[in-house]
Amino acid sequence: MSALTPRRRPTPDGMPASPGAVRLAYLRERAAGARRAALLVLGISTTLLVTVQLLAERTETGRAAAPYAVAALVVFAVALPAMTASQVLWGLREQEARVGEREVFATRSRPDARRLLTRLSVAACWAVLVLLGLTVPRLFTDAGLYGAADRLADAAETLAMTCYMSGMAFLLWWGRDVIMAAARRQPPPDPWDDVPAPSRPLPRRLPGVGVVLPALALIGARAHLWAPDTLTVLALAAAALAACLVAVLGAPSTAPRSHE
Repeated sequence: MSALTPRRRPTPDGMPASPGAVRLAYLRERAAGARRAALLVLGISTTLLVTVQLLAERTETGRAAAPYAVAALVVFAVALPAMTASQVLWGLREQEARVGEREVFATRSRPDARRLLTRLSVAACWAVLVLLGLTVPRLFTDAGLYGAADRLADAAETLAMTCYMSGMAFLLWWGRDVIMAAARRQPPPDPWDDVPAPSRPLPRRLPGVGVVLPALALIGARAHLWAPDTLTVLALAAAALAACLVAVLGAPSTAPRSHE
């Protein structure tokens, strides 16, 4: 018997579980895992890129800055497809979970405030990462690699136009969901829904806070809102990456397992 096989299990009050409860729990937990992975990739990518750029700013122009410029380009080139793949997977998993809810409970829930805010926050993180990537050609100019800087500047213009169009499409899509959330009444909770969406207790949320705060501090430094020294930059980056590692190691899967 597979983990996707619907199974009845008694609820605490003695009532039989809803059909497909185990499958729905599996889909919800898998969607939560994809969300954690996407946010983890986002945090690591942003931390590495902004750290490399801050170190490049603190290096004398010329040959000494060339390794940092190349490192920034490599990090950005790897981060874009990694973030795209992880967030596409997240969206597919979320869609599967919503389809499973409709199949089991025959209801179509409206987009809730948490989902809308999460989407807007992720879009803002994408904007920050793209803006950081668009500054890479200047790093090559500072390093004296003018030929590579010219080619990267042309690519940056194409990327910027693509991102502008993608941003407009996102705002239209997000605005549609906001209108739907405001216009559609949320159906009452189904009494058979004995498979609540997985949530994390406060101790398991702390690594996420440990990633966000140092990353925001680094982004603020990159925006010249404050001027930390090199050791502080390295300490903040180490703290953010260590929090990412703790988030990975401290998030065991609770997806239901099948038993023969």
